[in-house]
Amino acid sequence: MTEKKLVVGAINITIQPHSPDMYLKLFRDVYKLKSPIKISGDQYALLSSLHKVKSGQKEPGPITGDIYRFTSIDSDSPWFNLDTGDFADDSLMDDIKIPDNLKPNGARFSYIFYPEEHFLFYEGYYNGKSFGPQSAEKFIKSLLNRESIVAKYGKVDVTHIPSTDKLNDALKIPTKERIDMVITRPNADTFSKTQRRVMKRMNAINVETHEQSFKAIDGQSIKLDSDLTTMAKIAANNGMVSIKGKDINSKPIEYSTTSHPFLSKIYYNSKVQDSFSALVDLTLSLKDEITKWFK
Repeated sequence: MTEKKLVVGAINITIQPHSPDMYLKLFRDVYKLKSPIKISGDQYALLSSLHKVKSGQKEPGPITGDIYRFTSIDSDSPWFNLDTGDFADDSLMDDIKIPDNLKPNGARFSYIFYPEEHFLFYEGYYNGKSFGPQSAEKFIKSLLNRESIVAKYGKVDVTHIPSTDKLNDALKIPTKERIDMVITRPNADTFSKTQRRVMKRMNAINVETHEQSFKAIDGQSIKLDSDLTTMAKIAANNGMVSIKGKDINSKPIEYSTTSHPFLSKIYYNSKVQDSFSALVDLTLSLKDEITKWFK
């Protein structure tokens, strides 16, 4: 089969103060830790490699590498014997020697990070294995907020970019009864003038997170003007947006950016293009598309 599936998710990463060079230093410092991150139960993930997308590219260019997900087994916990229907005894366990550096159920997923836009794109599917948005966001958030990293760079804000189509649909809900927004400090030198104004104001009054709620007059719908629409997009890219209301049939409807993460799926011909070049081409297109949408 020559047609291969590629699924890509997108995460926005923000540090303050920031520059493309600082983002590169951040990732290189994190990579040096080589520390597995627990993402759920016995599932862990590790940033296993980091290098330039193109060997001869100038700084600050994009970086890439692999994220490995695996199962970490507690060797001290009881083992079950399927033959006896009971826990394995010590004599049987003495014969089992699994090196500490070997982990089962391994899966590899590539990533590409663009320091100019501070977007990280990750493979959500590879070789029959999936890396979901919730796991990806939790991994990156935990990875970039290790104690030693926060001590050097401060808190790193991590937001999984939501589906732009779903957010557009939510903004068109016929009767918008309530809109809630949470905004973490965006970057002042990117995207819209409104975003720069929000960032500067939050810095001026020493605010890390801004929460805002809008409630419609009973029986009416919140009217979206250009400022409120822009604020919703800022919150979607740097926090969270929740909209509650009614559809055209007056049935309750609710939307949250956290429930609709951005994922892009394509198919490519493996005889014409390898998986990494397909990933690069797709992320370059998505990077520009997301940047334009949030302006």
